Amino acid sequence: MSNKERSLFSKLVGSLILLLLPVLILSIYSNRVNENLITGQIKQSSISRLSTLATQMDNIIMQLETFTYILIRDPNVIEFQDLSLLNSSYYEQISKKKIIQDKLYLQSASTEWINEVTVYSPRSGQTISTIHGTSFDPERLQRLSKENWNFILHDDKTDKQGKVIHLTAEPYDAGGGIAKANSIIEISFDMSNVIRMLDKFKSQGVGEALFYKPNDTFLSTSSFPPVLLREAVSALKKTQLADEGDITLNVNGVSYLLSYSDVQVLDGYVVNMVPLSEILTPLRMTNRFAYLVLGLLLIVGIVVSWLLYRNVQVPLRALVRGVQQIKMGQYKTRISLQVKNEFRLIISRFNEMSDQIQQLIENVLEQQLLTHEAELKQLQSQINPHFLYNSLSYVISMTKLNRKDAVLQMAYHLSDYYRYTTRVEKQLVTLADELKNAADYLSIHQMRMNRIRYRIDVENVMMDIEVPRLILQPIVENALIHGVEALEDDGIVTITGSCTGNEYSLIIDDNGGSMTFERLHDLQKQLISRHGERSEACGLLNVHRRLQLRYGVDSGVRLSINAVSGLRVELHWTEKAVDDEAVNRG
Repeated sequence: MSNKERSLFSKLVGSLILLLLPVLILSIYSNRVNENLITGQIKQSSISRLSTLATQMDNIIMQLETFTYILIRDPNVIEFQDLSLLNSSYYEQISKKKIIQDKLYLQSASTEWINEVTVYSPRSGQTISTIHGTSFDPERLQRLSKENWNFILHDDKTDKQGKVIHLTAEPYDAGGGIAKANSIIEISFDMSNVIRMLDKFKSQGVGEALFYKPNDTFLSTSSFPPVLLREAVSALKKTQLADEGDITLNVNGVSYLLSYSDVQVLDGYVVNMVPLSEILTPLRMTNRFAYLVLGLLLIVGIVVSWLLYRNVQVPLRALVRGVQQIKMGQYKTRISLQVKNEFRLIISRFNEMSDQIQQLIENVLEQQLLTHEAELKQLQSQINPHFLYNSLSYVISMTKLNRKDAVLQMAYHLSDYYRYTTRVEKQLVTLADELKNAADYLSIHQMRMNRIRYRIDVENVMMDIEVPRLILQPIVENALIHGVEALEDDGIVTITGSCTGNEYSLIIDDNGGSMTFERLHDLQKQLISRHGERSEACGLLNVHRRLQLRYGVDSGVRLSINAVSGLRVELHWTEKAVDDEAVNRG
């Protein structure tokens, strides 16, 4: 390997490293951003869900608490304070207690959580409750009055699941203790209600859920692993908790996210424990796979760099040099490099392409444009000047005979005809204009020779298409001069037109009766050879070449003998994308 080759190979390897290094840096940065983004989204989603859960719990508990405030002001409850002291019959007392108890049962069944309600009358020591066997216990009520909501895990008045109890007393500021209150409302609900909400929360998301109260009270989902629960409670105890937030916890090498949101009424927090490591593991595995792929790409790139230089760089450099020379106009450029790989075919095709470009640009295209321009200008110079002399002679004769109407008609036709034929600024016209010019030309001959007849039958959908100027007049002139002019009987020229899709056809028939197969073959031969030796073939050839230049080599003039042995000329073409500017330059 020469020093130059070694230098080029080193450049290729260095370029590969420089290419992969930013990718590696971006991958590392992107992975970290993605991890932070996913973690942030998990935090945001978890706190949002916890806030919703806390709001739901607050609403339910506030509903229960509000009921006690309403109930304690109920006239029946107020009357119950001194019911036993009033001079009422036993039946009346039972009826009034029954009214209050019905209200308690109705409230107990009207909320989402299962709850129990008890009304105490400290003066009489009587109770009305949805719990059977409830009695007035001043000491117990005094303990419960110290907290807004009391979490009782083991109470002789409740089952082993534990209850959450709230007391409402009237008057609200009972300075003399709970025994001085006129009425006391106790409302409680099972802790299983909170656990059910936590289980429902867990089923709708990821991780475990628990309710935590700073005084060592906590409730968790039924599936919360004990080890994780202890670690979560311990971490919450060690943290100064705000209204909402999150804590990152590591247990046995696994990272967990503790998100929390406060439940204001219960003075506690709902907590969601999400295993971050499990969520981020697929992303981290993808990242490691990406790093492995980058390493393999570097190794493979070094091997391929050498192969690229030996088998691609040299022939590619020759191709690039050749393309640059073609771009600068050196169309004679050829690549002489001999290779034995796939570039041999490419180099061969490049040389063939150069030959074709040189031929098209230097010869064919230039010759076609020049020929096109000359042929377009040739048509108007071939119009017979004797036609004008004969028409003027007709005008003079009709004037002498005082045939004013004939003179006017001839003047109108001549005016329209020469206005059209001398208008050279526009090379494309509508077929309707072209048919009008042919009709003017035929009308002039019809006025000069009464035995001339003509008929034009062209589909209306063809009238607005654009065609080259003066493609009909030379054909009609041939039909008159070489077809029907020598007839003793009526001479008839027919023009018909039809189209199928984007294919169009105009047919000009005459009844001259003198067309033979030898003469037809001679005319067809002159069209193919592009040399019109006879005046009759000159106009046909002119129209034939213009149609080919405009619409392609498949378009042009077709010749045949019609049923009355006259000449049938068919102009056929297909509309397609054409360089109109190149055509109009003629």
